[in-house]
Amino acid sequence: MKKVNILVACGSGVATSTVAADEVKALCKENDIHFSLNKCSMVELPTQSQNADIVLTTNNFKGELDVPVMSIMGFVTGINEAKLKKTLVEKLQEIQHA
Repeated sequence: MKKVNILVACGSGVATSTVAADEVKALCKENDIHFSLNKCSMVELPTQSQNADIVLTTNNFKGELDVPVMSIMGFVTGINEAKLKKTLVEKLQEIQHA
């Protein structure tokens, strides 16, 4: 089983990404997913994503990256959070077992 390199991005790389990253860490621990997690701003995404297996954002990202990109704004707003958790865990497990 490999370690999943997760990159969490928000506008500044500080505020909402921290809230969302805490949720992601808890989910990984609950589901026995081995991970490393870094945070960055949306501007840093193209360079920072080169070391990531998946990029999770709290903003809308319209660019192209070589890794899967998923919005996790629901962890900040609470909207559709249960569905988001389920989808994210499935994706992380898929990456871990790839």
